[in-house]
Parts: sequence; structure tokens; C-alpha cells
Amino acid sequence: MGTEFEPLGGATYPETLEEQLAALATDEQLCGFRARREELAGDRYRPLYHFSPPGGNMNDPNGLCRWRGKYHLFYQFTPPGVGRVHWGHAISDDLVHWQDLPIALYPTTERDCFSGQTLVEEERVIAIYHGTQSGNAIATASDPLLLNWHKHPRNPVIPIVPVTPEGEPYRVFDPCIWSEDDGYYSLSGTYAAGERGIDCRNVDHLFRSSDLARWEHLGALIEDGFHTEPGEDGAVPNFWPIGDGRHMLLFFSHKRAAQYYVGRYDRETHRLIPERHGRLAFDGYDRGGLHAPSATIDDDGRFLAIFNLRECAQSRGWFGMMSLPWHLWLAPDHSVRMAPVPGLQSLRFDHRRAAPREIPANDEVLLDGISGSAMEIELRIDPGSAREVGLSVLRSAGGEEQTTIMLYRDAARHRPERSRLGIDLSRASLRPDVFARTPEIGPLALDDGEPLELRVFIDRGCIEVFAGDRLCLTARAYPQRDDSTGVAVFARGSAARLLSLDAWQMRSIWPELRRFEGR
Repeated sequence: MGTEFEPLGGATYPETLEEQLAALATDEQLCGFRARREELAGDRYRPLYHFSPPGGNMNDPNGLCRWRGKYHLFYQFTPPGVGRVHWGHAISDDLVHWQDLPIALYPTTERDCFSGQTLVEEERVIAIYHGTQSGNAIATASDPLLLNWHKHPRNPVIPIVPVTPEGEPYRVFDPCIWSEDDGYYSLSGTYAAGERGIDCRNVDHLFRSSDLARWEHLGALIEDGFHTEPGEDGAVPNFWPIGDGRHMLLFFSHKRAAQYYVGRYDRETHRLIPERHGRLAFDGYDRGGLHAPSATIDDDGRFLAIFNLRECAQSRGWFGMMSLPWHLWLAPDHSVRMAPVPGLQSLRFDHRRAAPREIPANDEVLLDGISGSAMEIELRIDPGSAREVGLSVLRSAGGEEQTTIMLYRDAARHRPERSRLGIDLSRASLRPDVFARTPEIGPLALDDGEPLELRVFIDRGCIEVFAGDRLCLTARAYPQRDDSTGVAVFARGSAARLLSLDAWQMRSIWPELRRFEGR
């Protein structure tokens, strides 16, 4: 299938690191990327310290891995003027500072190179991806910077097959890959028994191979009709051990966005027995801010993940951005914990601190001297008996534009463990072309008397809020006014107290955007 497509391809690069670096210095494609980034630098919504594409459209992250001391990020990439999806490629020493590399995978026998993941072996990296109108395919690379990818001659190694209305025997879609003693294993993250988004159920089909060429269908690793709701699928799967004898299946539902299962993986039956299910996006239907994941286990044993973030407006000349990279782990009770990678602290400068103070009931306090469009904020608020407390960011002087981060407490029922944290974008932008989004509201259980502790990352309209290590909420805002940079704290119902607030401006990881630091 798919052989009618005209093959596309890029340059071939040397095989030694020194020669590769020399070749990249004058590489025509990279020179074009650098020029395009310069052209786009004037866009006020280009993020300073999140990864964004060098023009064109970027969608799902793919194949996050560490190879020979470097982190590699691949992603669905539609270059400007090209109507087919490739795998873009970037590299980092620390998961914070990224550098463009040439396109990694070009469509050949498939219409597009869609989502997939990687497996790092001692002598090579294996990529598996979904080739649209074709099937799941394999490519390998072994050079220092993973520039030279070789597709398997039998691609698609797991071809698309006819299915019944129930989805039998299996649908072929987004894959991941890992190895066990008896060979390679791969998932096809998809759905069964209905229409996606309406009444189907989530299923991840499992395949095994001894040689990467011939794959046997083993049935479903998991088929869910309990934890997820009708209409959800199990796309973009990432399946890795996360500690204490448990595995995490991190995936994406086209109906309800990013989520996970945690449980025991039975290697005899090759089934995942879920003990926990959790959501990482909490907006309404098809609107979750946090989208598809790519995950890996690095050399330090950390479960690392990165996601693409939902857009709510169309940018000119580019589309898409990645979340900050996360570290995920299990608490002693096997609940999932999350935090941004530590290296982000290296971007901080111009530290400011707000003095502790009372926040009057039904009022807000605009914090003098604390403002910016690319910041990190750490704060602690004692909500007291207030029913709602929080802060506003990207706030204009008169409050015409502001994005609100708010704790909703279940104080009326005296159940603080039922509190919720939300991001409200209803007043985030005065632009007429910004799509509406309902608030992103997730569960945040606070003990009686426990303060609200937040770590807030603001990056020219991108907002990521980490509540301790228990919850992260993400959103995209598009403020129109130049003065929409302020920060305020508020309380509703009763007074609260600001215990501490520290803020830093954040440096840019992109040379062409450094002139915007501190604004």
C-alpha cells in the first residue's frame, strides 16, 4: 500500500561526529531554518523558552530519547510549502536548550510520517512510526547525531488490514516499541467497537517480532471500557516501567487528550492490569490543553515526557509548540507525581519577591514591580476560609485582559480534599479571532490548613501551572494589549494571605529572541 507516492528525501551526512558538526555548519536546510526563525522573531507569541518549530506546522512529539549523551526530540512536521508530514528533529544537552537538526524522516511509501516512538539499543536507535495509508514502519540510525535514517526494506512491517465495523482483527495506528528477552514488542494505539469520539472504546493492540520484519498480533495489551468514557481512543502510546514493579501507559485520546494508566504488566499473558487511571488534560470535549506525549527512560532511570500544546488561534507562518519536559514518578501510594525538569532554573534572572500580605475578601492586589511575558513564579497562599483564591497573569493595567489561575475550594461541604485548580481564559484576549475555550479545571486535594503552592511558567501566552508535584494545567493565551504583563493575587468570599511569591524573568533559548528577554 502507498507505493503511488513520490519518495522524498534529504541529504546524506558523514558518519563521524566531527565531520557531522562541520557539515551542519553550512547545511542548506539548517541555514533555511535559521533564516525562517529570524523572520518569525517579530511574532509576539513566539515562545522564548519552549520548543517551537522553525516555521511550518508542528504537531505530535515523537521518539524522545537519549543517545550518546544527547537528548533527541522528533516531531510531526509539515515544512512550509509542503503538504506531507515528516519527522522534524532537534537535539539538547539538558532538555532545556534545543538546536534544530535536519529533517529525520521523509515520506516514501506512505502519504505522511505520523506519530511513533523510539527504542535505544547499544549500537543503534530504532524508530517505529505510522505511515498514513500504508501502516506502521521501521527506520534505524546509528550515527552520532542520528542524521542518517534507513527505512526497513519490508515497510510497512505492520500493514493496514481490512477491519470489521467492530475494528477486528485490529486497526493499525500510532505505535511504540520496546524489547524483552524474546524479541521486540509494539503497540498500535487505536480504538474498537464504534466511532471515534462518539461510542468506541480505547484499545492498544500488541505485536511481537524477533527480527523487526515479521510481526505477530498478540491481542490487546489493554482494552478499556471502564476508566475512559465512550468515544475515547488510545493514540500515541508510550509504555515504560515507572518503578516499584509498575508500568505506565502514557497516551492520548482524541476526545479527552493526554492521560495514563499505571499498573502491573504480566509478561506471561502480555497484558497490563491497570491499578490507576489519570487525566493530564481537563478541558471540555476535544479541547484539552495538553495533547500527545512522547516519553523515554533516560540514562538516570527517569521517566521523561514531553507533550504538544493545544492552539486556540492560528499563527502566521508557524503553528505548534511543545510543553516543558516533565519528570514523572510514583509516590509511595503509587499515585503519579510530576515536575518540570530541573535544568529550567538555569534560565532564571532578575529575581523579584513580593512581601507577605493579606489579600482582602472580594478584592485583588496588583503586585508592583512583578510583571513580564516570559516569567517563572513560585507562590504560596493560605486560603483561610476563602472559597476561591489565586492569581492573574498576563494582566493589563485595567484588567481588560487577564488569565486567571484559581483554587476552587469545597468549603461549603467542609471537604478541602475535593478542591479544584483551574485556568480561566475567558478574559485572556481581546482578539476577535481567538477561539473560545472552557476553563481547564483539575483535581487538587489539599489537606485542611494546607497552603496552595504553585509554580507557574509564563512564556508569551503559554501557561503551565504545576501544583506541587500533584497536578499540571496548561493553556495558551493570546493577549492583544502591550501592557498585558501584570500579576495580581485575589481572594473571594473571605480574606486570604499571600505567604510568599518569588518571580524571575526567563532567558530565551533562541538567539533571535534574546532581545525580548525581560519584557
